Amino acid sequence: MKSRYFLFPGIFAVFLLLLTEILLRIGLLFFGYPFFRPSDYLYSAFYDNMKEVREKEIKRNGDVKNVLILGGSVVSTPWSHMESRLDTILQKHYGKGNRYAFYNIASAGQTSRDILLKYNLLDDKRFDLVIYYEAINENRANNIPAKYFKQDYSHIGWYRDIELLRSRSEINLTVIPYVLQKMVGAIQDKLTHRIYVSHEKVDPQFEKFGSDIKTAGPYHSNISGIIKIAQSRGDKLLLLSYASYFPENVILTGDDKDSEHFAGCRFASPVKIWGKPENTKKGIGVHNSIIRKLAKQHKTLFLDMENEMPKDPKLFCDVCHVSEPGAQRFAHEIAEFIIRCKILE
Repeated sequence: MKSRYFLFPGIFAVFLLLLTEILLRIGLLFFGYPFFRPSDYLYSAFYDNMKEVREKEIKRNGDVKNVLILGGSVVSTPWSHMESRLDTILQKHYGKGNRYAFYNIASAGQTSRDILLKYNLLDDKRFDLVIYYEAINENRANNIPAKYFKQDYSHIGWYRDIELLRSRSEINLTVIPYVLQKMVGAIQDKLTHRIYVSHEKVDPQFEKFGSDIKTAGPYHSNISGIIKIAQSRGDKLLLLSYASYFPENVILTGDDKDSEHFAGCRFASPVKIWGKPENTKKGIGVHNSIIRKLAKQHKTLFLDMENEMPKDPKLFCDVCHVSEPGAQRFAHEIAEFIIRCKILE
């Protein structure tokens, strides 16, 4: 009798846990979490362009030269199709007997922290060349009072959610701890009135704080991390300084009138999505200085794209995105560097 007395409550507790687990997983389905592998929400919700590269076996020094492109929107497939441009130029130079496979996981709005995380996730892949290009999106993180700034960018909700997901290694076995931590965190944020900044735009009330380039330290750390990964894997890494165009003697406002000073592309981003124009320009300068120093310190491949791209309004859709002629020039500079330095030979 005593054994039954203890047995039934135990069975009932296990039943409740299983029921809770199933119901929570069903609930998470409505937010886009996979039922059996909720950890893959990292890819479906945050890094959704990594599917192809994750599923392929990628090795170095084979008949096919594998190239990984890391960065923000400027070099991403939707904005510039940088991979197909580079492939065309290299095929034309070396002949069609040479084969290249480009994996472009650059994405709009992503910072050096996203790029470091994405590169780190490809721990079983080996590339003949890795290209890095990004230095503007960090600026959004600066638009907050210094006391709220976090070195891991967790003062941006996007990174808070990513870190929470990554910290729960047991999530595929049970989602209960993850959901509880997420609920407790939301309650704490509500009670403490915690401030988060957007991953996509800048709150006008905070843009005055963007003149303090608080991202210098994190940017240095993230690029150093990318260099370290490349060195440990034996991947050749090409770092690029960031090219931008801020028209002289022009006050950019973020309004449609700004387009008069650029190429007149179908798509363009108003400068205010990164903060005040002068702060955005300052931030790019700080980040470029860091990437130059790190490239020199670690003796990585380096292309000074900031100086190679002419300050010509016909080449830019806005302060950073390139027009069709701009994309052609951009790809040409990278391809010529690869050819000149015999990187893929």
